[in-house]
Amino acid sequence: MSAGSRKFAPDEMAYLSMLPIVSRVTTTRISYTRDFKVDCLRAYLAGESPSAIFRQVGLDPLLVGPKRIERCIARWKQSPDLMDEARAILEGRARRPSLDSARVPVSPYDVARVALPKSNGARVDLRDLVIYQQSLHIHELEQELCRYRSRGADETEDDAESVSGGESAV
Repeated sequence: MSAGSRKFAPDEMAYLSMLPIVSRVTTTRISYTRDFKVDCLRAYLAGESPSAIFRQVGLDPLLVGPKRIERCIARWKQSPDLMDEARAILEGRARRPSLDSARVPVSPYDVARVALPKSNGARVDLRDLVIYQQSLHIHELEQELCRYRSRGADETEDDAESVSGGESAV
């Protein structure tokens, strides 16, 4: 375990293990079901943000950690089997795994109790949780906007080159 990673507390482990997309939890690791990995990659390939995908199934980045989410996606993208299955679902060549039961409503108090590090398991002011979640969401949206802008700039350059016959205007 690296110096930056933290251990899950018993109540966090209990919360994680109740989620249908989690197959196993230890103090330092979360193992996910294959169906979740595939559906997660499908949603990622369709343009959804990794944090939003995890949040939809009750895995708030406050609890899991944004870096852990990024590493999961990066690791799963390296698996040809998972990627092939996700692409097949996206292209309509295979059926999407049914994760409807995974999208269970989770009480904000449950998330706050296990996600806010300084709460010590106590009931916390939900406004603090909402503010924190909204700031994470704003950050994700800003990153997505930057990606769209950079794609738009690339497309504008490509259009300019095709109009000028490949010559750059100086």
